Amino acid sequence: MPVNDAPTLPRALLPAIVAVALVATLLLLGHALRPALNRPLQALRVDGQFVHLRPRQIAEAAAVAPGARLFDVDLDTVRGRVEALPWVAHARVSRVWPGRIALRVWERKPYALWGDKGLVDDEGHAFTPAAAELPQDLPRLAGPEGREAEVMQDYQQLAQALAGSAFAANGLQLDARGAWTLSTVAGIELRLGNEDPRGKLVLLQGAVLRTIGDKLDQVAYVDLRYSNGFSVGWKNTAGPCPAKDLVNARFASETRGGAPGSARPDCGRKDASQAMNAPARPNGTAGATAAEGSKHE
Repeated sequence: MPVNDAPTLPRALLPAIVAVALVATLLLLGHALRPALNRPLQALRVDGQFVHLRPRQIAEAAAVAPGARLFDVDLDTVRGRVEALPWVAHARVSRVWPGRIALRVWERKPYALWGDKGLVDDEGHAFTPAAAELPQDLPRLAGPEGREAEVMQDYQQLAQALAGSAFAANGLQLDARGAWTLSTVAGIELRLGNEDPRGKLVLLQGAVLRTIGDKLDQVAYVDLRYSNGFSVGWKNTAGPCPAKDLVNARFASETRGGAPGSARPDCGRKDASQAMNAPARPNGTAGATAAEGSKHE
């Protein structure tokens, strides 16, 4: 009986060989059919919920060439063009056979004003739309580039903690030196220092409010940068107790036991003793009478 010495393939390789052959066949078939499948574009569809964007504006930004064919459009390039629009947070681009490009766009939701010319969205990303598109009824935030999310998150926590109080917040600034300044709806500036601004909440809602709660309409700023107290700067008005009158009031009441002479009648001994220990006027307090702002411990 003749012996067949021809080599044979292991049975285990047969499925792999069949799969490779099938893939190759499909690739060849796809290449052959591509001209028939790659039809000219018939439409560009834009979907999304828009307040500041318009579908036509998005379509113009996509800049798909007239007469382009479906499979010749670079989807990544189109997405990049659309996401370059200031109000676009995210975009998704897909092909829909036989001849349509579908664009799904998510518009940014502004959370606060950022600096002088921009906005920060609810994801903590800064962007700069046209000046006419800046809403003016938003909180005002500011800080170094790249720290937008941090400033926004700290503001959210401070605003929540102070909501409904005399120090309800409407803005937060982080300067280049790392110092925090919170602004309030009432127009008071709260200087919180370089540490975690939330660490000043107990002092602010406790001793500060008890001390100046009945004079808040006359307060320009509260300086909370002290380790053991705070100081107050008054607006450019008569103020609750000017320093000179406070000293006169204390002297008159202690030496004569009567009216404080030229001192204002509303300046009492308690305020006078606080003013006598007031720190030197801080730098940069134009617009407020810091000498009248006494340190409280």
